[in-house]
Amino acid sequence: MIRPKTPCEDARDATLNGSIGAYIPTCDDNGQYTPEQCWGSTGYCWCVTTTGQKIQGTETPPGTAITC
Repeated sequence: MIRPKTPCEDARDATLNGSIGAYIPTCDDNGQYTPEQCWGSTGYCWCVTTTGQKIQGTETPPGTAITC
C-alpha cells in the first residue's frame, strides 16, 4: 500500500521542480524532516523541528559542523 506524501515530501518535490539553487528539504525514510537541514547552494545548515520549522539560533555557516 502506498502512503500519502508527507509535508516534507510535498515541499521537497515542489522544490525539485523549481529554481536552480533553491533550498530542498531533506526527508527521512518515513517522509519526516531530518533534524539537520542544509541549503546546498550556500552551505548554510540549521536545525528544524519535526514539522520542519527552523529552530532559532541554530544556523551555521558553510564548513561548520552541526549537530541537532
